[in-house]
Amino acid sequence: MLFSKPSKAIGVDIGSHSVKAVQMTKVGGRLRIEQAGFGLVDRNKINVDPIAAQAEAVRDALLRMNPPQSLLVGSIPGQNVVIRYPHLADMPENQIAQAVENEAGQNIPYELSEVYLDWSLLEKITDNGETTLRILLVAAKHEVIESRVQIANAAQIQYAVLGVDSLALANAAESCDYLRLGESVALINLGASTTSIHFMKGGLSNFIRDISWGGRELIQAIAKSRRCEFAEAEKMLSSASLLAPPSPGHEAAPEPAVSPLPATPEHTQSGSSPLDPFDDELEGFGGRRAASSGIPARDAQGMGLGTGAAAPEKDLREVLTSPLARLVTEIRRSFDYYEQQLYEKPVERLILSGGVAQLPGLPAALGEELGLDHVEVANPASSALILGQDAAVAELRRRPAQFMVAVGLAARGAAEL
Repeated sequence: MLFSKPSKAIGVDIGSHSVKAVQMTKVGGRLRIEQAGFGLVDRNKINVDPIAAQAEAVRDALLRMNPPQSLLVGSIPGQNVVIRYPHLADMPENQIAQAVENEAGQNIPYELSEVYLDWSLLEKITDNGETTLRILLVAAKHEVIESRVQIANAAQIQYAVLGVDSLALANAAESCDYLRLGESVALINLGASTTSIHFMKGGLSNFIRDISWGGRELIQAIAKSRRCEFAEAEKMLSSASLLAPPSPGHEAAPEPAVSPLPATPEHTQSGSSPLDPFDDELEGFGGRRAASSGIPARDAQGMGLGTGAAAPEKDLREVLTSPLARLVTEIRRSFDYYEQQLYEKPVERLILSGGVAQLPGLPAALGEELGLDHVEVANPASSALILGQDAAVAELRRRPAQFMVAVGLAARGAAEL
């Protein structure tokens, strides 16, 4: 229990691979990162007792911080919540809450008694003399919240606020001064098991989609190809590159060419939603996945997905091609839906975060495949934020793109200090 108003906020981003924590304060109207902590989730323990495994990683990440004297903001995975953007007729502020609840009954695929609701007014839109209210509506089932509380209890901490990780990306982008007035931006967080795509227009949240693709797919592809343990494959991934090597006997060009990702087919069928999951999202690894994703049989066999054996000498770029092609397909589908189905302004800039974002050559490859000239990897350490002592923020400097969600959560807490 806090007996005095805290002067610091801590954002705790709990992922399936690791926990990232950021302690933040306000200094002269600016945000300062005092501490950054990192805790790796034990892969063996999480299969036996996931709550204990994640709680241990939380304690490791918070080791040098003082949670009891700080305002703690935890994360909820975006794939476990429902986010909608309803429009309401203009009305007095004291009537909006009831109107949002009535609207939620029509937009949320659960009974309202089963969920926690939260909302915020994004903007007032006036068109042809009529004003409407654009609302951000978030709903999470009780068991989703309770699972996060169980981890917190096991780690002996108490949250003051819970935020959605995909929405925290927007807070982080704003805090890092990455957003531009009138610009259409896609924030993509490439996690270990899921990827969040958050479209923003003019600095406001506009559409969010979470997809079942993560860095684990790359690691599994390497492990199958090289016939090695997961941990060894993870190390290989960290040293992999998507940049094409120079031709033998020639000097490398100043800007190396990017290995193209294979063309991906259109999966949308007549009568289906362009955002319906692929068969392979439901079926997992196997022969049907290779067929449904448009991967040639020879590539599937080379990755250990078919009947053929992996070739030890196969270049890592080739090994990563198929899982990365699936990522590109999903991002393309999301962009097409956003720009064509929702009739929104085309995306002008892409900001990547998460561990996979730092894979050499990935930003250039995605930019080429999506036709975008401006693709960047988020780096809170080189943004508008003030950083504390080097030793205190060493983890953030070591893997900056992985800390964006934690930065956003901490910024959300700092706004309430």
